[in-house]
Amino acid sequence: MARVAWRNRDQWPYAWRVLSQGVCDGCALGTTGLRDWTLDGIHLCMVRLELLRLNTMPALDPERLADVSRLEGLSSRDLRELGRIPEPMVRRRGDKGFRVVSWDEACEAAAGAIRATTPERFAVYLTSRGILNEHYYVAQKAARAMGTNHVDNSARLCHAASTVAMKRTLGYGATTCSYRDWIGTDLIVLFGSNIANNQPVTMKYLYEARLRGTKVAVVNTYFEPGLRRYWVPSVPESAIFGTRFADEWFAVDTGGDLAFLCGVLKALVAAGGVDGAFVERATSGFAEARRQMESLGWEGLEKDSGTTRAEMERFAGTIAGARNGILVWSMGLTQHVHGVQTIEALVNVGLARGWVGREKVGLMPIRGHSGVQGGAEVGCAPGLEEPQSTRFAEVWGFPCPAFKGLTAAEMVDAAWRGALDVFWIVGGNFLETLPDPAAAAVAMRRLRTRIHQDVVVTSMMLPPSEETVVLFPATTRYE
Repeated sequence: MARVAWRNRDQWPYAWRVLSQGVCDGCALGTTGLRDWTLDGIHLCMVRLELLRLNTMPALDPERLADVSRLEGLSSRDLRELGRIPEPMVRRRGDKGFRVVSWDEACEAAAGAIRATTPERFAVYLTSRGILNEHYYVAQKAARAMGTNHVDNSARLCHAASTVAMKRTLGYGATTCSYRDWIGTDLIVLFGSNIANNQPVTMKYLYEARLRGTKVAVVNTYFEPGLRRYWVPSVPESAIFGTRFADEWFAVDTGGDLAFLCGVLKALVAAGGVDGAFVERATSGFAEARRQMESLGWEGLEKDSGTTRAEMERFAGTIAGARNGILVWSMGLTQHVHGVQTIEALVNVGLARGWVGREKVGLMPIRGHSGVQGGAEVGCAPGLEEPQSTRFAEVWGFPCPAFKGLTAAEMVDAAWRGALDVFWIVGGNFLETLPDPAAAAVAMRRLRTRIHQDVVVTSMMLPPSEETVVLFPATTRYE
């Protein structure tokens, strides 16, 4: 915290306004200033403090980008420390780097490239902690006005499996409960999540829940240290010995959660742990699911899950013994070929226990930064389905494109194959978020025109394109 204070010393009054009057730049938890709407006390974490400098840093010297070869090898942190992008900049074919241009020239470079291609070869991608739902909405509307359905946001890279599976099974692709429901529930299960590092403020809610008797179970390949020993500032001995948050750890192999959850449902059925009244009243397809689970052999489930029948039955007993429970998961479940099936299996377990539709129960995908859920909800996703597309066309006054839109990963693949000419990218860095950085860099080079819109420089901006790279400076949400 002392380091954060020193880095922001040149803008401390403004930095304090951001902290005391702004919202959380760190994750998807809602705040107003230093408070939230779930618990009393301060709502603040190091993630938010580390990001504070993005709002207070001065502009970079444009001369630093005149020859990008001088920036090769710099880390993302080093590039951020150069300062904010102050003015529109353009790099043409054969240039060593970027030069400052007028807004008119930059806009014409972008618009000209879009006009020169077809909508099927133009894509738009957005991700940023600072992007608001309104930005996502306007961007996808503008993209569709220009004729393309290739619109996506960062949720596609992390929770696409959750969105698809939850819409397919529940009709809605978001959490069924809130953090308030954590406090007072009997059991919270964390699947493939490391909230101690990735959503640190949730530990405040988890601690309060444990004070009221909630048990915590972890299903993961690794027992995260933060869930075994975590520093709770209000507990003196916690600074020395740490506070244990998880009561149980159920170890599975990487990707083994699908078989584990199938085994759990099989065990629930066999042990009479299904909420029959809820299943009869509120679900369909249970008989078929039960037949499928009963047809699965324990030997195969053990092999695929990486654990034993006894452990799956023990977990089934744990959730069967809880009247109320909340199943929480993150990318440990979604980043697999069978991610959708895994989330469907998890939803089946939650429905079998009747943990949807009332207080202190729920199915909760842990999201990342603010706006990531809202971005998809306001239409910033590939294609538009009925009745949404008809409704948007009526409101907007122009028809929505009909062709199938590409997801973010498919956009990069299309660029790599030469099937994309223009790529407008707001925030993010495919060179750091996709599994093959070298291939992502090649894809960026094969585009005719790249348009980057961001607060700071990233390594993805540095490779040349076939013709033009345009940099647009972005404002922060507080500006």
